[in-house]
Amino acid sequence: MEKDWKLDIVFSDSVAIFRGHVGPNKPHSHWASQLTIAVEGELEFEAGNSGRRHAQAVFLSSNVKHQLYSGYVCSIYFDPLARSPLTALGERSEAGWAALTATELPAPLRQLSAASDLRALLESDLLRVAPSDASADVRFRETVNEITRQLRAGNDPDREELAAMAHLSASRFSHWFVEQSGIPLRSYKKWLKLRMAMDALLDGNNPMDAAMQAGFSDLPHMSRAFAESFGLTYMDALHALQQARQQ
Repeated sequence: MEKDWKLDIVFSDSVAIFRGHVGPNKPHSHWASQLTIAVEGELEFEAGNSGRRHAQAVFLSSNVKHQLYSGYVCSIYFDPLARSPLTALGERSEAGWAALTATELPAPLRQLSAASDLRALLESDLLRVAPSDASADVRFRETVNEITRQLRAGNDPDREELAAMAHLSASRFSHWFVEQSGIPLRSYKKWLKLRMAMDALLDGNNPMDAAMQAGFSDLPHMSRAFAESFGLTYMDALHALQQARQQ
C-alpha cells in the first residue's frame, strides 16, 4: 500500500472515475456501485467475508463492505440510481461482489493504462448510464429531480415536502423511496452532496467553501461522509489532485 493516494479524478453527474495507486483506506461501504480494475499487475482486496483475494478486477454492488490493499488501479463509481452495461457485472453474485478476469472485461477496460484518457472513457458509450427501472414511476423521477434542484440551489428538501409532492404520507414516503431506489432518502441526499462537493473542488474552490456549497455543516462533516463513501478522506483526494496537477 502506498503511503499516500496518487489519483487522477474525473466526474460526471452519474459516474466518477479514480485512477492511481492505492493508499491508506479502511473497510468501508457506500451506496454507489464500484468497478475496480488493476491497471498494472493484480488487484489485492477484501470484500464481504471473503478474506484477502487477488483478481484482475472486482465489481462491488451497493453497500458491500470492502477494502483495497494494494495495486495501481482504476475505480469507476456509479450513481445508486443509474444502470449501465457494467453495473450488470455484479448481478451474477448473491454476495453482492464478483471477482473478474481480464477476459470478462470489455476491451476498453482491458486496455487501461496510466496514459488512458479518463475523460474520453467517461464520455464513451461504455459508461453511458440510464435511470433504473424505478424511473417508470413518474412521481419518483420528479422527486429525484426536485431533490437535485433544491440541493444545487442551497436548500435541503425535507421528507414532508417531498412526500406531499408525491401525494404520500411522510411515513409511507420513506418506505416508497427505498422501494423505488434501493436506498434511504438521507443516504441519497448525502451522495448528491458529495458529488456537489467534488464538483466544487474540481472548479477550484477551497475545501471549506466546497463543503459549505454542498450543504455540509462544516469541513469535518463532509470529510467524514467522504471517507465513509470512498475509504479515503476528502483531504487525501485534494492532496492527490494537487500532486497530479503539479506533474
